[in-house]
This record gives sequence, structure tokens and C-alpha cells, in this order.
Amino acid sequence: MMSMASDGRSGSAAAERAPRSAWEKEPFCHRQLQTLAHWIFTAYHDIRVHGAEHVPASGPVIIASNHPTYLDGAFLMVGLHRSVRFMAWEKPFRLPLLGALMRSYGSIPVDMKKPGRGSFEAAVKVLRGGAAFGIFPEGGRTKGLAPMNPFKSGVARLAMITGAPIVPATIVGGRRVWRKGDLLPKPGPITVCFHPPIRVDSSQRLRWRRDKTLEKEIVTDLIETIHRKLLPALRKEERVDRLLAGPPQPPAAAIEGIPLYFLFLSYLMLPFDSWVHHARPAAYWVAGYAAALSVELFLEARGLWVKWLRNLLPWIVLLGMAFQRMNAGHAPIRAASGAALAVFVVWMQIFRFPAYRRLRTPLLIAGYGGWLVDLLRSVP
Repeated sequence: MMSMASDGRSGSAAAERAPRSAWEKEPFCHRQLQTLAHWIFTAYHDIRVHGAEHVPASGPVIIASNHPTYLDGAFLMVGLHRSVRFMAWEKPFRLPLLGALMRSYGSIPVDMKKPGRGSFEAAVKVLRGGAAFGIFPEGGRTKGLAPMNPFKSGVARLAMITGAPIVPATIVGGRRVWRKGDLLPKPGPITVCFHPPIRVDSSQRLRWRRDKTLEKEIVTDLIETIHRKLLPALRKEERVDRLLAGPPQPPAAAIEGIPLYFLFLSYLMLPFDSWVHHARPAAYWVAGYAAALSVELFLEARGLWVKWLRNLLPWIVLLGMAFQRMNAGHAPIRAASGAALAVFVVWMQIFRFPAYRRLRTPLLIAGYGGWLVDLLRSVP
């Protein structure tokens, strides 16, 4: 088995002696594009990067990752402080703007149906030029329900020929946010994990010329390393899918009942005439909310949209109640604050659901509590 030591010398003597070339230069606007991608992916996917310190700051290195989405190259570069040249599907190169951008980054086009020797030689040239090279050994996006497609041995041959270390990378969450057949990715968390490098020394490279089974050992090490992070995440996704496909869970009274509790509190704390005048529109919103929950239970609806609906409905009700107060001319600043809170939490529900799940109950209490305080202050 190949070792994953972090103290060995990276790269072969030939790679270290290779002259500096244009491959090592940063592509045009690399920093600006990387910053823009980081903002977009942080907002849309809450992307988290771990282990970026395992990628050398300079010198040749191969970054080998699983390939669940079309955005994996961008996901990998978000957390790195150096540019990476990727071997990419040749069709996007035909598009005017995207093709020009990919060429400016030094990406290498490859025909998936007829991968030629020219692409492999170009990758060797990139590494001997001292640059970072990204490759997806699956040879395409992950198919079906398998964790990954079978790995091709080209990544091992690159390491043996150039002496460059291989940094395994695991992209977690990609299969859920961009399933096969979807036109665009959905919001959802993405985690990128870089692992300690797999290195090959000069003796292994000499033995490789006689014993090609070393390629299989490298590929096996690579798969096992990526699986350590990927398989537990996939099992968790499968449990969530089974839960969503199972019988619908009844509403939790402690959470789904919050709008009703605060409406009832307003009824107890206000004179009846004042309550009818000021809080009756809110009662219509809460009644509609209760009716929607009843219909959902009666139909035994299930799936991801049911979870989203249950989480969004209390905030939609609060938003409607806040706008009703604004239209009535009561404390517009406080009403606008309530509306802003509702909009913010809707954004959290869509783009930051794990954090939202932990904060949902206290935020709902704060939102409806603000509505109740505003209601009491507006009554003479």
C-alpha cells in the first residue's frame, strides 16, 4: 500500500528541476473570480472547506476527487490559495464565453468517448511545469446510486511519471444538491475535504516500470481515503430520504402551535372589543395556517416539500400579520422589523437549514413575541 506520510519530499527530482513555466502563473482575474465564487457558493451552498493545508502552496500536485456535480472544479478551488488546472469535458470548450474562461485557466479538454494520449501528455506537461492539476478519476459524473464510478488508473500513472503527490479530495453533498436530470443545482450544504497526500518515492517509481500493480495500489488507497468521508455522508442522506418517503409525521404541538399560542395570549390580554378590532385579521391568518396543516395531514402528504412547507408556513403567517399591521398604520418601524425577520428566516430555511433547525423555535417565539408586544402597545 502507498504511504500517506506528510514529511516526504514531494515530487521527483525531474519535476523539482523543471523550469518555471507559464503553467505556474495565475490565470487572468483568478483572485477576483475565486472571491466571487466563494461568495456565491457560501450564500447558495454554505460551502465548507477542510484540510486545505494539505495542498502544497507551490510545486506540482495532483488533486483527485469524486465527481457528483458539474461544479466540482469550482468547489475544489474555492478554499485553495493557488490555481488548479483541470482535465474537463471538451463540449463546454465550444461555448464562446465559458470556453474562453476555461482556456484562460489552462483547462485541458478531453473527449470522454475517445480519451486520447494528447490529453494525458498535456497533464504531464502541466505537472512538470510545477502547477497544480485537478482530475476526476471516475471519468465523468457519478452514475446511479453507487458512491462513485470505478476509478481509472490514469491518476496513478501521472503520479509515477511526474513524481507529484496526490491529494485526495472528497466532495460531500453534491449528489443531493444536483441530481442527475436536474437542470440546475438546488440550495444545500457542500463540504470539501482535502486529505493528507499520497506520495510515491523514487524506489517505487523504479519498481513501477517492472510492476504495474503499483497503479492498482495507489488507486485503492485513493478510493479508501475518499470513502472515509463520503460513505458516512451518503448513509445519512439515505436515512433522510427514507424518513421523507415514510408516513408523514404529525405536527409538533410545541413548534407548529406557536402562532395559535400567541393569538390566544393576545385574546387573554386584550379587551374583547379591542381584540376584535386589532387582532381579528391575525386570527384569519392563523385559521388559514391551521387549515393548511389539517389538509396536509388528511392527504398524508410526504416528501421534501412537506418539510419545507411546515417550516415556512409559520413565517408566512407572521409575514402576513406584520404587513397587515403596516397597512393599518400601526408602528410601521416595528412591523417592518418583523417582516425583515420573516424574510431573513425564510432565507435561512432555504440556504442554511441545519442552522435554522437549531434556531427555529427561539426565533419563532421572538418573532411572534414581537408581534404581540407591538399589538399591546398599539391599543390605548
